[in-house]
Amino acid sequence: MTEAASEREKSIRRVRRFYEVSAQREWERLEHPTQGALEFAINKAWIQKFLPGPGSRILDIGGGPGRYSIWLAAQGYRVTLADLSANLLAIARGKVAEEDVELEGVIEANATDLSRFANESFDAVLCLGPMYHLLDESDRQAVAAELFRVLKPGGHAFVAFLNHLSALRAAVNQDIPFFTPYTFDIVKRWHYDHVMDFPVAGIFSPAWVVHPRDVAPFMERQGFRSVELVSSQSVAGDVQAHLALFAERQPELYKWVLHELVKLANDPTIVGSGWHLLYIGQKP
Repeated sequence: MTEAASEREKSIRRVRRFYEVSAQREWERLEHPTQGALEFAINKAWIQKFLPGPGSRILDIGGGPGRYSIWLAAQGYRVTLADLSANLLAIARGKVAEEDVELEGVIEANATDLSRFANESFDAVLCLGPMYHLLDESDRQAVAAELFRVLKPGGHAFVAFLNHLSALRAAVNQDIPFFTPYTFDIVKRWHYDHVMDFPVAGIFSPAWVVHPRDVAPFMERQGFRSVELVSSQSVAGDVQAHLALFAERQPELYKWVLHELVKLANDPTIVGSGWHLLYIGQKP
């Protein structure tokens, strides 16, 4: 095994191990008011704008415990959920039964190799996680190329990325005091080399982060036509705790605020403020 292949296998093992210990937490994250609820609401709103009609086939690769798959299946889409983690897929199967929806398939798969799926077999594809964990450029290219291959012409791909510009913001957050003698070199690598790698069990790593300006060119090199780039937290990424309190105390006004946050999420002056980025591209 080459050194590159060895590092790739090591990275895959770490990703699987992370989700083994945090599988239930990952399901809960997208409904937690300060962790993922805003991201889930904004992503769904923007995905909805470009979805084909109900009955269309959708691949949710890296869909983990199935939040997006269940949402889509409930609208009448024929969804295949695939993920690297057997633990997350086990939760997904249970949640699918609880929600009384049907998926076309729940499959363990690596996003870099979708060879089990034929060319142009899906009307839309979601890839809302795999890009986070791919440190090697060739692996990221492989994922984008596979998404393009299995997507039908005219179909849209929805791909999530981690925003490089959040590194320093996270580092100076005193609720999580990153700047210590132990972590200083780790934070600098995160900032300069676009790799977040905290060798501690239970930490979301290794992870690759990208500058917002580099997302569209990367996807376009694989053949996509860029449609939108969205901040998955809009302009409210750093005030989610306050937003949750606002929803509780002023529910009659919260809907208007959320609506405006969704509208602003693709504003070029706001995209860089999000912790997560949602790329929307179309296959010509």
